[in-house]
Amino acid sequence: MDGVVLEVDDVHKRFGGLRAIAGVSFAVEAGQLLGLIGPNGAGKTTIFNMISGIYRTDRGRIRLQDHDITNRRPTQIAQLGVARTFQVPRTFNHMTVEENLLVPALRTGRSREGALARVAGLLREIGLFDRRYRNASELAGAERQLLQFARAIVTAPRLLILDELFAGASAGVVDLMIGMTRSLAERGAACLVISHDIVSLPRLCDEVIVLTEGSILTRGALAEVRQDPRVVEAYLGA
Repeated sequence: MDGVVLEVDDVHKRFGGLRAIAGVSFAVEAGQLLGLIGPNGAGKTTIFNMISGIYRTDRGRIRLQDHDITNRRPTQIAQLGVARTFQVPRTFNHMTVEENLLVPALRTGRSREGALARVAGLLREIGLFDRRYRNASELAGAERQLLQFARAIVTAPRLLILDELFAGASAGVVDLMIGMTRSLAERGAACLVISHDIVSLPRLCDEVIVLTEGSILTRGALAEVRQDPRVVEAYLGA
């Protein structure tokens, strides 16, 4: 599982006169679970949006293994093996629960039978198999969150990006998603995680990057960076 999966190199982003990201560089290796934390407005989701192609970078490069994915379209980046979730769960509400997973599963080159088997197994794992023929719009909030998560991992991505996945989730759902994410990492995926849940985050991430005002403040184990006076000041304004 050795090797760098994602490399972000001196990336910059402005929105008009606002400097959102200023010279951010980091790498994520195969099998690594890296957290991205920081106060609101630090630029965490902006970085995710540049990696996944939603935002264009103003300067710098983003590489996925041997592919330069800088400013490629989201569909191209997804085809290369990047999958993500969003703070507000995104599902195809006009499709059934099963169809929500079947569409991305078929894009991996599986036969329809193979894709259906993969989807069925995943739906059983997240507890939505009995609701597979219902429209996604009928799901409760926590169920939609699980469905969005399953859509991201059904393709067995090289890079999994999770944006506030645990927000509002029950302890049982959090445990389930942590276990499934760690299992994916054990098979070689790189995982990048934004979360304000400092109770669950250490159970998922090997280390974290602290971002403030669009720049990296420090990187290390969560227990260590939480003791850094600069991190305390960034969060509390002390």
